[in-house]
Amino acid sequence: MIFLKSKITFLLIFMAGLSQVRGQQMNFLKMQEIGFEDVLKKAKSENKMVFMDVYAVWCGPCKLMDKTTFSDSLVAKKFNAEFISYKVNAEDVPGRVIVQKYMVNAFPTYLFFSPAGELVNRLEGVFPPKLLMDEADYTKGLLKK
Repeated sequence: MIFLKSKITFLLIFMAGLSQVRGQQMNFLKMQEIGFEDVLKKAKSENKMVFMDVYAVWCGPCKLMDKTTFSDSLVAKKFNAEFISYKVNAEDVPGRVIVQKYMVNAFPTYLFFSPAGELVNRLEGVFPPKLLMDEADYTKGLLKK
């Protein structure tokens, strides 16, 4: 138990240390404001992939991502330029549809969709800024193959 607490404390300190100076934030569209079909239309018209953050309000790792990685200025710059970012509350009715359709069973889960709406990649858990940007680049490479 002590080892687990130490590991969690280390992770929190590590994530905070990796976070860049805050300034620019990721521009997330929210499911409460716009439906997924409209997000896909926007992605298609702008020829951008969709980055979907499926979260739960009670989820500690989800909150950590909001405070660290998603608040990182380099992450925000990259994702704002290259993706349509979309936040989905898994506990709302429309969110439950996404959870069932894409078999989300852990939070946070990140789904990457092509501009045409095809699921290209999925990630789960906490990611430091650099690793999330690397995964985004890897995912964009999958789309080109």
